[in-house]
Amino acid sequence: MTRNARLEILVVSNLWPPHFVGGYELGASEVASHLAARGHRVTVLTSMFGELGPTIDGNVHRVLFSLIRRRNLGPRQLLAESVSSARAGRRVRRLLRSTRFDIVYLFSPVGLNSALLEQLTTTGRSVVAYVSDDWVSQWPRCDRLFEKWMRPRPYPWTDGNRVLVLARWALRRAGVFACNPEVPIRHAQFVSRYVRGISIGRLPLLASEMIIPWGIDIGRYPFRARMPGELRNWILVGQVEAHKGVQTAVDAVALLRSQGEPVTMTIYGSDTTAFARALRERVARSGLASHVRFAGARPREQLPGEAYHRGGLFLLPSVWKEPFSITLLEAFASGIPVLATSTGGTGEIVRDGETATVFEAEDAAHLAAQYQNLLRHPARASVMASRARRIVEEYLDIEAMVDRVESHLLAVRDGCAAGSSGADSPRLHPWEDANMRVLDSPVSHNRER
Repeated sequence: MTRNARLEILVVSNLWPPHFVGGYELGASEVASHLAARGHRVTVLTSMFGELGPTIDGNVHRVLFSLIRRRNLGPRQLLAESVSSARAGRRVRRLLRSTRFDIVYLFSPVGLNSALLEQLTTTGRSVVAYVSDDWVSQWPRCDRLFEKWMRPRPYPWTDGNRVLVLARWALRRAGVFACNPEVPIRHAQFVSRYVRGISIGRLPLLASEMIIPWGIDIGRYPFRARMPGELRNWILVGQVEAHKGVQTAVDAVALLRSQGEPVTMTIYGSDTTAFARALRERVARSGLASHVRFAGARPREQLPGEAYHRGGLFLLPSVWKEPFSITLLEAFASGIPVLATSTGGTGEIVRDGETATVFEAEDAAHLAAQYQNLLRHPARASVMASRARRIVEEYLDIEAMVDRVESHLLAVRDGCAAGSSGADSPRLHPWEDANMRVLDSPVSHNRER
C-alpha cells in the first residue's frame, strides 16, 4: 500500500464489542478490523457501556457518555446523567486534540449526544456516516438527553420557566446537547435502499452517498444442506425483544403443537430483559418449556457451530423495519432454510419462494401455515437455501464490502467522492438483477479466505 493510500481513521460508535446489544456494532468492529488489516490506522471512540468508567484498551477508547437503553429519569437522575455527559465531552475534546486522524467514520451516535456529532464535524476532518438504522430519521430525538430536556413534560415546569431556560443554555454551553435539527453529515454510506429512503430527507448537506450492505466472512459459516426432518428444529438469533417478533414465533410453536406438529425452537439472545423474563414466564405457563428453549446470549464466534449448524430452520419474525439483518446473512451462508418477515430492508435480500419463505409480521397463524407449506415441499426449501448461500457468497462477502468502504473513504479524504444521486431512486442490488437460474450452481461449502 502506497503512503497516500493509508488512512488515519477515527471510528466512532456508541457500542463496541465485547459489549454489544444488536448486530451493527459487531459489523462495525469487523469492518474496522479489516481496514486495519489492510494497513490503515484505526482508533476507536466509543461509550462506557459495559464498563464501570472510562477505559482505554489499545486503540479502543471507551470514554463517551452512554445512555443506550431508554429509561425513566427523574429530575435528579436527569441532572446526574447530564453532568456525566459534560464530563465525557471534555474527555472527547482531549482525545480529538491528541489523536492523529484524517477522517471520521461514524457508525451510530444513538444514546450519546447530539453535541458529539457537532464536535466531530468541527475538527476540520471529513465525517463519513455508515447509516445502518433509523438514527438519521430520528435525529435529534435519538439523543436521550435532548429528548428529556427539550420535552420535559413529566416535570413541573414549562418551556417559559426561567430555570429551565437557564439550564438548557448552560447544558448547551457545556456540550451536553445541541439543538440544531439538521444532521451535519456530508458523506454517507447506507446499509440498504430502505435506510437511504428514510434518511435522505434529513441530510440537506449531503455531498456523496453510497449503498453498501453488510458483508460477512463466508469462511466462518460452512454450508450444510438440511434433511426434511430437520425443518421442525427452529432457531432464532438476536435480541429477545418485542420489536423482534419473538412472541409471534412462540405463538406459532404453540399453534403447531396443538395441531400435532412436533416443532421445537431454540432462542439465542440475552434473556435478562423485562420482556424476555415475561416471555419465559408465559412459555412456562403455556406448557411449552420443553419445546421452547432460551439458550441465552452467545459470543458471535460460537453461533456458527452451536446455532446455525445445528438448526433446521431459521426464523426472522421481526415486527420493526429491519435495516439489513446480519443474522439473516449468516443463516443464508450456513445453508439453513429461512422463514422471515420482509419488513424494511429485509425485502431487498429476501425473495419469497426464491431465497426464503415470507410470512406477515405479527401473524402467528400465517407463520404456521407457511411452515406447513414448506413441509409439503422440502426440496424447494433446499433449493432456496442454496440460492441464498450463493447470493451471500457472490455479493455479500466482507472483503467485497470493505473494498467499497475503503474506496469511498479514500475518495472522501482526497476530495474526489462521487456526488449524491439526489432524489433519484438507487438502482437494484446486483443479486436482485440476477436470474435465479444463474444462482442455482453448486455452492462452495468451504471457501478459503
